[in-house]
Amino acid sequence: MGEQLFLERFVWFDNETRHGRYPNAFKLAAQFEISTKTAQRSIDYFRDRLNAPLEYVLSLKGYHYTNSSFQLPVTRISEDELLALLISRKLITEASAGSLAEDLESISRRLGSLLAANLPGRAKPEEAFSFRWKGISPTDPITFKAVTSALLLGKLLTFSYYSPTASNCTERTVEPHHMVNYMGNWHLIAFCHLRNDWRDFVLGRMTLTDVEGAAFQFRSVEEWRPYLANTFGIFQNRKSFNVVLRFTPERSRWVKGELWHEKQGEVIEPDGSLVLSIPVSHEAEIMMEILKHGSQVKVLDPEWLRAKVIKEMESAVKKYQE
Repeated sequence: MGEQLFLERFVWFDNETRHGRYPNAFKLAAQFEISTKTAQRSIDYFRDRLNAPLEYVLSLKGYHYTNSSFQLPVTRISEDELLALLISRKLITEASAGSLAEDLESISRRLGSLLAANLPGRAKPEEAFSFRWKGISPTDPITFKAVTSALLLGKLLTFSYYSPTASNCTERTVEPHHMVNYMGNWHLIAFCHLRNDWRDFVLGRMTLTDVEGAAFQFRSVEEWRPYLANTFGIFQNRKSFNVVLRFTPERSRWVKGELWHEKQGEVIEPDGSLVLSIPVSHEAEIMMEILKHGSQVKVLDPEWLRAKVIKEMESAVKKYQE
């Protein structure tokens, strides 16, 4: 932690100097709540060990650079790297991060110092990007901390889990292997002792989480990786199936180019309609995606999914006719 704070002082002091604010030991001490002696030692180290071309201006009671081309080693990054840092900064602070929110905010502030020093053309570069999430299941900070702890330490995790499909709550003991943030929601891919199989758990549906003392042997990545990459969405079943959809010419202009899955297929028909084929594992998730397009999409295959969509639409019409 000491080295991180030490580096943060250099980044801040460099930024203040570069923008002509003539920082000194008193300003540095006030910024980081340290003594003026410690602040002065930091400035001396900055000048003598990092070869910063600092010169004290008596009339302005602060330092300036005698060579404006000087850059801290940590700030010598490319434009592409700066862009990646900027977007990452917003992502990590706006994603639902549970108990890591304060730590991420601390990292975000440090990245902000780097960005401010390297993007002088924009006073507040963090205002250039943002992320929006919808339909999020908030993660309890205690739950998030327990899950991440069990995952990183390789220990068994126990919790009570509410399943919306079965409408009940069960006690689970699992071997956590991977966490993924999908559409703003945190999911845990774990081997469940109750089901003796791999399962995907939404952290927002967990309660009474506890990290057991017992460690477990991590299983091969080939066992759980298919739960993330093989089919559309995050919900998983044992068997996958291929879904073929036809979008109207009007809706095709919006859907064309969207990546639903890396193995999807697209065909543009003469009238402008788009035929999209994608591998799917869970009917509930693909049905939600289909229904949101309403009359602008038609299920071509499989026939049983087409029948389910028709039935769901008929039920919806009845609701409005009541």
